[in-house]
Amino acid sequence: MEKQDSESTVALGECRQPIVWVADSAQLDVLCERWKSLSWLALDTEFMRIDTFYPVPALLQINDGTASYLIDPLSLDDVTSLRALMESPDVQKVLHACSEDLEVFQILLNCLPVNLLDTQVAAAFCGYGYSVGYANLVRAVLGVQLPKDETRSNWLQRPLTDAQQRYAALDVEYLYQITLHLKEQLAKLGRQSWVQEECDLMVPAFLESQKLSNASARFRGAWRLNQRQLAVLMELAAWRDQTAQSQNIVRGHVLRDKSVFAIAETLPTHISQLRKVPELSDKLIRRYGDRVIEIVEQVRAMPEEDLPPRLPRPPGTAQQTRINEMRDALAQVAEELKVAPEYLARRKDFEFIMRALQEGKSGDDLFPASLSGWRSEFVKPCLQKFL
Repeated sequence: MEKQDSESTVALGECRQPIVWVADSAQLDVLCERWKSLSWLALDTEFMRIDTFYPVPALLQINDGTASYLIDPLSLDDVTSLRALMESPDVQKVLHACSEDLEVFQILLNCLPVNLLDTQVAAAFCGYGYSVGYANLVRAVLGVQLPKDETRSNWLQRPLTDAQQRYAALDVEYLYQITLHLKEQLAKLGRQSWVQEECDLMVPAFLESQKLSNASARFRGAWRLNQRQLAVLMELAAWRDQTAQSQNIVRGHVLRDKSVFAIAETLPTHISQLRKVPELSDKLIRRYGDRVIEIVEQVRAMPEEDLPPRLPRPPGTAQQTRINEMRDALAQVAEELKVAPEYLARRKDFEFIMRALQEGKSGDDLFPASLSGWRSEFVKPCLQKFL
């Protein structure tokens, strides 16, 4: 289909609403002004991410209950009105499993949506399970099988094919319908505030995950490292992310995870020692070897008092048995509530409780802040009998 510079009705496949191609900033301004008066919108994004650190925005889809709008970021020279809409607290933005979409908004609009509703979260509070995929949710709620043929297509090509446009439009047309159902269910269950509380945490959590200081959080075995090794891991991980960002390449094209961890373990002092590091090629050593050794040397020179504390060990056998008992008890509560048990408490919450017990804490000090809010009335009474 050729690009369309004005609104047109396209009845394609399962699409029952008009599909509107938006490639003009003036047209976008008019639409955003109209959307400002609505209480919520269904949104999705399409992007490409093959060998880049950042996703490349290719399409933004919006459904307002009457039509699906395919907004072309490759053609727009001004997205000010769209940014203002995303930052408006009066219009709720509905997405599904939105973590990657948040990256796209950050790059495309230099902002993150305010007043967010994630239907994956909402579904977990309506009995559809934890982390349910979009296609499975569409099938469960609407009895519809989504097409899969365009999942890996090239969204940066222009013009988009008819099949691509239908695929992109269907995502938000069905998302709008699903949201109507989930909102109705949440109202019946009296859980709108629970879901909103969870969704309000998503943007802060996303921003926290983007900090270079948290780049080492992806390394699961970091608890094995001593303080100096951990400091090297943290510095190397932050430098790697910064380098990958500046060059817009994937992390593994700078250093692979296995290489970063091995360097932190062995603390090499000379480039020749890097040749023993797994998955570290001569090409990468020539490009980054001097900087890697420099980082290790800087950490070696750090005084003891400036080193980070060691990470806590995972629970031992006895502690894990206790955690399993608590998890089983909460699973029964979750089943009664018809809420995904992962939203009552997660592994890190149980581990916090175990450490607090070891440290002799009691009362509310035994529970992490993440167990406050709506879940507190269910979780704390249930777990008290194990403490």
